Amino acid sequence: MTAPLPTSIRAQKQVLIVDDVEDNRILLDRALRSGNYGTLHADSGRAALSIISARCPDIVLLDWMMPGFSGLETLRAIRELHPKTRLPVIMCTAVDEEMSVVTAMSEGANDYMLKPISLAILRARMSSHLDQRDALASVTTEKQQAERRLGEQARQMFTAMGRDRPAVGGRYTR
Repeated sequence: MTAPLPTSIRAQKQVLIVDDVEDNRILLDRALRSGNYGTLHADSGRAALSIISARCPDIVLLDWMMPGFSGLETLRAIRELHPKTRLPVIMCTAVDEEMSVVTAMSEGANDYMLKPISLAILRARMSSHLDQRDALASVTTEKQQAERRLGEQARQMFTAMGRDRPAVGGRYTR
């Protein structure tokens, strides 16, 4: 199994920043670009879903309290498109009630951060979620390759034995 590449040498990851407040998007954009992340912006949940459908980012930073389509509704819609293991979502919000954290996590958020956000902690958490996602993808790929090799070896073995396929119901078939 190959270890995931360290953040410093892997390809630039795309972060979708979803917040209805432009100043918040700009602040996060500057901090993330200086950390070698590419950024995409959405000022609403619907805009975020449109971006995700067109060009799926590597991770989403999602504000909870937005007019119209809330962050929680957006999260639910994202989870219909992508599982937690494929597209990490970090809820970024001023809502610090315990039940809100529980709700967000049970609805599919990978993480939950309170505003004002510590940029150093945000970068560390993003890196951790991306490393986990990449490691899982690597293991999944290796598993699929091993299954293909095993299937091919089984076919070769049965061909060498003069049989086209393995026994079914105790008998070998041709």
